[in-house]
Amino acid sequence: MDGGIGPVTWGWLGAGLLVLAGYGWGRQVSSHGVTGAWLAAMLALTLAGLYLVGSAALAGHDLPVTVGLVGAVAASLLSVYTPD
Repeated sequence: MDGGIGPVTWGWLGAGLLVLAGYGWGRQVSSHGVTGAWLAAMLALTLAGLYLVGSAALAGHDLPVTVGLVGAVAASLLSVYTPD
């Protein structure tokens, strides 16, 4: 065993980043619009999450991709329709 983190672990981390990014996108769009700093943060989270789940998918693990993408949409809808 090499002791490194496997692609499945990175994939689940990416799925979590996508869910967080989805929540952030929904929160910013529903409140006061997207500001420059939040745009950069959400774009970075989204791209990092997509890269990590994409790497896991290329390694043959598709579940983090599905959970990340569906979770991001669900989190954004939840944050849009949840009152402050």
